[in-house]
Amino acid sequence: MLVSALVSGIVLGAIYALIGAGLNLIFGVVRVINFAQGALLMLGVYVVYWTVTFTGVDPYLTLPVVVIVMALAGYLIQSSIINPVLKKERTSQLLITFGLGMFIENTVLAIMGPDVRSVHTFLRGKTLAIADARVSYESLVLVAVTVVCIISLFLYLNNTKLGTAIRAVSQQPDSAELAGINVKRIYGIAFGIGMAMTGVAAVLMAPLYDVNPSMGEAFGIMAFIVVVLGGLGNVQGAALAGLTLGVVQNLFATFVSFQLSLAFVFLFFILILLVRPQGLFGRALRVA
Repeated sequence: MLVSALVSGIVLGAIYALIGAGLNLIFGVVRVINFAQGALLMLGVYVVYWTVTFTGVDPYLTLPVVVIVMALAGYLIQSSIINPVLKKERTSQLLITFGLGMFIENTVLAIMGPDVRSVHTFLRGKTLAIADARVSYESLVLVAVTVVCIISLFLYLNNTKLGTAIRAVSQQPDSAELAGINVKRIYGIAFGIGMAMTGVAAVLMAPLYDVNPSMGEAFGIMAFIVVVLGGLGNVQGAALAGLTLGVVQNLFATFVSFQLSLAFVFLFFILILLVRPQGLFGRALRVA
């Protein structure tokens, strides 16, 4: 049971890490808390479902489509909705992303209805034995791709010209603008990259979870916990916090109470903030 709980916790933590890393990149650069994260994740899963339904391809093959759609959506959201309120009070920014999330969720609900749907990959039903536990190949793919994405994002931010510009804007936007960097364009690119990460998470989650309009709510809330625990603006910290949170939640659900596992996560979150207000891995705001 311990091995099974740890493995399942790592899988859950990988999902939290991927979603949280994208959300933390957005906050680290744009300084906007994206309350629409859960709804956008759900929308990405539905893009997977619609692509599979209309083309018949394996869900994993939808990855390029979903990533491009989500990245473009992120860039457009930042350019057309977020930018106009960046200079306004924080309440306006929070409400506009919250309203966007409600709009997306209710629009999908109106179009698709509350029915639960599902997609299946060619790996469906195949498992691998790890000690005394059996893990689906779909879960292994999720963990492996998450590790690759987090490492790739870190390397991109630290070893490319655009990545350097993103880090410069995240640290000193005014100085970056004086140096000739188009700050608003960088905001859009950062938001697009964050949404691309969310799109990857959507593709990897689609075969493992039921597809419905409210599926993003819980993951959206957990993403915020991951961001705070990992340290605001710290992408690597968010990844580590996501992994930690997934393992802790699953261990509690396995050995104590499944029904109280989410309540325990929130209690764990509160206790950590009382001891370390900057989060488990928090330091000065940064994205790399």
